[in-house]
Amino acid sequence: MKAKSVPFIIRKMTERDLDAVVRIENESFPVPWSREAYRHELRNNFAVYLVCDFEGEVVGYAGMWIVFEEAHITNIAVDKNFRGMGMGRRLLEELEKIAREKNVLRIILEVRPSNEVARRLYQNMGFMETGIRKGYYADNGEDAIVMTKLLF
Repeated sequence: MKAKSVPFIIRKMTERDLDAVVRIENESFPVPWSREAYRHELRNNFAVYLVCDFEGEVVGYAGMWIVFEEAHITNIAVDKNFRGMGMGRRLLEELEKIAREKNVLRIILEVRPSNEVARRLYQNMGFMETGIRKGYYADNGEDAIVMTKLLF
């Protein structure tokens, strides 16, 4: 299916979404966040978490923290059966829109060098590689590439 032919909406994450979010998290990451971590994030005043809803089913999510003039994307994932349909891009676009509304100057994120699909998406959306965090990932000690997008 093409992205434009898939009707989905982006909305705020709620506790009702956590079963699906945790399922996608577990299938997407070697060291997944727990349900309790997401519960905590939903109560965090600095956090914004969104889901991608396809016909009433959560098939993706993304989150960020906003602290003063900086937003930090904490995570983004799409159900493996729905990847490549533009949902990740739409989630990022919506996070960026919220960041702009809150006068955020820059958005940062970390990504594995081995995650070429995500790196390409971020580059296509205007993120630039701005640093390395050595040994960032706990599962295998892989470095993280820091990517930044300036908004203003």
